[in-house]
Amino acid sequence: MKHIKYLSLIVGVLFLVASCDDNDPQSFRASDAHVSFPQKTASIDENSATALQIPIAYACMPNGKNVTVTLTTSIEGVASPAIEGVDYVIANKSITFEAGSEVKYVIVQPIDNDVFTGKKEFKILISAVSPELPQSSIENMISVTIVDDEHPWAAAIGTYKITGISAFDGSNVTLDAKILASDDDENVLLVYFMAYATPAELKIGEVDGEILVSIAGKQYIGDIPKPTGSWHPTFGATHIEGESLWTISSFDGILENGVISFEYGMGIQAIHPVNGSSGGWFYLLEDGVKFTKQ
Repeated sequence: MKHIKYLSLIVGVLFLVASCDDNDPQSFRASDAHVSFPQKTASIDENSATALQIPIAYACMPNGKNVTVTLTTSIEGVASPAIEGVDYVIANKSITFEAGSEVKYVIVQPIDNDVFTGKKEFKILISAVSPELPQSSIENMISVTIVDDEHPWAAAIGTYKITGISAFDGSNVTLDAKILASDDDENVLLVYFMAYATPAELKIGEVDGEILVSIAGKQYIGDIPKPTGSWHPTFGATHIEGESLWTISSFDGILENGVISFEYGMGIQAIHPVNGSSGGWFYLLEDGVKFTKQ
């Protein structure tokens, strides 16, 4: 099971720790001492056998004092709250730091409930530091997400390689896509094409023993790129930057053994956001398009 990696953020904290140990009065003073979370968010899979380790840092001078940090949890303002003791347990709500700067970890173990409930969230807060430090915590809260692993369409969730034949020149086309769960509807999945930030919705359901998927047309998936040589060699569209959108044409398919097959091909084109006119196709694949799970 995966859990979020903190390497880059911890490096930043350790850099601060190194500065403290150098005892450089121009970069850090005793009055700057504080405890904080180096990051604002973390996540872990519900059925992870490995606990989530959330770093918490104590920054101070080398001759600083020992401090004890008390943590509390909160679900205030959370749409889908995770309940302590039901969805997770925290092994250490009290952490003692020795004199001098260091990084320790809050240990969170999710509880697998074998029921699909969607992802859940909660917050961990620094509620007290004893004895008090000159500075309040720079970041005194972290939001933790527990990702549900019992999605009814888990077989369709994952990373895909799209393959097909170009309708422009008959060449083989390969594109990347990722399919994720939606927080709003378990029968709607989210398709991210080629790392574009906005997903298209994919409806999924079972009919007569077959798993059918459908993606509606004219779904916005992101701004088209600036004109570059990376566009399809046989096609170039003229547009005013920012006015055209990437959208997809509608297509239906069948999921079987990790492969989604689309009988009638697929396309991605530029659609004017105001009048709906097409600026042309960027990708247009002929019949027999396949999404193969990696």
